[in-house]
Amino acid sequence: MTPAKLAVNTSGIPIQGRIYALHGVTDNAASLSDISQRWSETFEVICVDALGHGCSPRFSDGDLLDPFEALVQSTAVLINSTEAKNPAPFVVLMGHSMGGATAAELVSRGLVHIDALVLEDPALLTPKQREDFRELGPSLVARCDEVTQNLGREIDLLLKDYPLWSPSEAAAWAQGKVQADREFLKRGVVGGARVREEILSALKVPTLLVTGDGDDVLIGPAGAEAIDALENRNITTHVIPTARHCIRRSVPEPFYLAVNSFLEALKKN
Repeated sequence: MTPAKLAVNTSGIPIQGRIYALHGVTDNAASLSDISQRWSETFEVICVDALGHGCSPRFSDGDLLDPFEALVQSTAVLINSTEAKNPAPFVVLMGHSMGGATAAELVSRGLVHIDALVLEDPALLTPKQREDFRELGPSLVARCDEVTQNLGREIDLLLKDYPLWSPSEAAAWAQGKVQADREFLKRGVVGGARVREEILSALKVPTLLVTGDGDDVLIGPAGAEAIDALENRNITTHVIPTARHCIRRSVPEPFYLAVNSFLEALKKN
């Protein structure tokens, strides 16, 4: 089966290189607009609508047999076809939550060739977390339906909860809930079946994994310690105090400072 062609939002020019940004479950490329704003002066930034999200195609019946693999393969086709047509001098892959799990899977299996990987509290789940997400599938659908029916109210509530988040990106967050494929959401899938340690141990490119200590994070300080214990010198973990699962939305400046420092250090090497 040929993977579906994904929709993207592209900005900037690849002076220093190209950034591919992958969002979390129920979000969309528009909700990554702050990444474009931060880096489009020196990078071409490609914000990707994951399969079943935003303006990308819905999951086919075949895709739904293994939805995470469908996410991975469709993203691999996008990146590889783009780089084949117009290769960038330096390629960065960034992913939040489900997008982080997708990015880590792509790189660990050698499905794409990049120069740097940034994982924002990726959904590299423990077995318990994986089961919890599967059970929450119907609730996720209900939540997206609630946002769809009450867009203005939900945007106002979100901005109170995340006061540092821009109104435009909050609106994109709400739009993502309208667009998300309900048949995919029902499955409660945000990551793959491989264990976290296997995926991370296989990473052979410089990787920054950022997490926080909020009560909704997926990795957290304990997870970061366990990742450090793998002794994969390609991986740098960074825990930001008070950061929630949506790190760049809850503490944007510390997040961007960490990522910029990581990228600047790579340029010097």
